[in-house]
Amino acid sequence: MTETIKIEVDIKPQQQERPRIGMKSEYNRSKTYTKRKPYLYDPKKVVEYKKRLAYLANLEKSVNYFEPLSGALALNVTFYILPPKSLSKVKHAMVTNGELLPFKKPDLSNYIKSTEDALNGILWKDDAMLCDINAKKRFSDEEKIVIEVSKINDKQY
Repeated sequence: MTETIKIEVDIKPQQQERPRIGMKSEYNRSKTYTKRKPYLYDPKKVVEYKKRLAYLANLEKSVNYFEPLSGALALNVTFYILPPKSLSKVKHAMVTNGELLPFKKPDLSNYIKSTEDALNGILWKDDAMLCDINAKKRFSDEEKIVIEVSKINDKQY
């Protein structure tokens, strides 16, 4: 079994957004209206991102056969996003050299959450097993995510 899994996926990173509230009508056996009940759901673009990322990770899994890791795990993830189009040529050169960093929204923690949810059961058995997380958000001319998961140990308490 592999102790480290590293994948690179060409996908635009998507942050986890707040869940939306919808109303669902409940009907009784005679199909007559009884009451409306609230429910929570993820926004459409978050759901599509999670499905696409899970698909690409499963594709990588089938090519480079590996099992989901378990035990105490460390996650290293880098999210590459496009720089703003409004940047001057000088600032764009600074971005490509790594001198300017994307410190504005969306939050790095929201990128991590949506990615953890999408890869649950694919790269790791459960995201509760992630003990160390090292995450970065960087500018790049191509949008992608580089993910590396490694096993720390198997000892349980």
